[in-house]
Amino acid sequence: MKMIREIKIDELNELLELYTHLHELGVPENTEHLEKTWNTICNDENHHIIVCEVDGKIVSSCVCVIVPNLTRNIRPYAFI
Repeated sequence: MKMIREIKIDELNELLELYTHLHELGVPENTEHLEKTWNTICNDENHHIIVCEVDGKIVSSCVCVIVPNLTRNIRPYAFI
C-alpha cells in the first residue's frame, strides 16, 4: 500500500537512511546538533517533510517550506 503523508517526529532514522541514497556515505552520527536541528525542523509550522511510504517503508521525501509574504494580498508562498 502507498501513502503520502507528513513525516513523524520519531522517523528521523528512516529519513536519514533514505538520504544515504542521495548523497551521504552513511547515516550521520546521532549528536546533540543533529537532534537540535531535527527538533527545530519538526517544531517549525512552516517547514514540512512529506514522505511517500510503500508497505510501511519510507521510499521518497520532499521538503516544503512555506514563506510568509507581504505581497499578493499578504499570501504566503512555498518552496518545494
